[in-house]
Amino acid sequence: MTPNQEAQVLFLDCGNSRCKYQMGERRGYWLDIDAALADIDHWQPMQVVIATVSAFGARLREALSASARCKISVIAVRNGWHGIQLAYPDPARYGVDRWLTLIAVRHWQQNVVVVDAGTALTIDAIDASGQHRGGYIVPGLALMRRALVSDTFALPAVAASQSKAPGHDTADAIANGAVLALSAAVSAACIEYALSPCRLVWTGGDAPVLAGQVEVVGEQMPDLVIDGMKQLYKDAAYMESLG
Repeated sequence: MTPNQEAQVLFLDCGNSRCKYQMGERRGYWLDIDAALADIDHWQPMQVVIATVSAFGARLREALSASARCKISVIAVRNGWHGIQLAYPDPARYGVDRWLTLIAVRHWQQNVVVVDAGTALTIDAIDASGQHRGGYIVPGLALMRRALVSDTFALPAVAASQSKAPGHDTADAIANGAVLALSAAVSAACIEYALSPCRLVWTGGDAPVLAGQVEVVGEQMPDLVIDGMKQLYKDAAYMESLG
């Protein structure tokens, strides 16, 4: 695939909160399908490659298929691809977004812990041989705060926070407590994996908030899911396996 050809491919990472896109120099995200379809009509990609874990992504895929705008390829988990052996007994139940982050870092051939800080915060690790060491899934920052406020009587509305310092009122105690809980979860996961040396990588919308709160120094790669999609797109055998 030449750079010019890749520039005509629209890559979509449809999560629970938004759908990120990349097509050549275009990159951003959509929050509703009408905006997505309007942009796609204008851009006229030769192909759409989509990874989805959400109802939004499923509806967008259906709308694109119904209109026959272009060729559509839906990424699916394939255990063993690129040397990654998943820890899940049933790989089909492993999230495609989580798998794509592992695909994106596999070529380093290093021990890697990947944290995707989105609606949910997921933590996964692979060792240098490509063996998946399992993962963790916990509520993300906004979900954790919202669940506590929604399900507990008479708690105040809570704003976002970038601190894990002790709160001096209830709202701050909830907001900062969520940051504390998730940063501590990542630190504990790194200990549980017991991979040394190990590279820590962050992706997802809340990565800039949490990465600096963890003692283990990591790096932020905001487009890690799409990076994995691009690697698979270059793999003709994999794309053929999608049918």
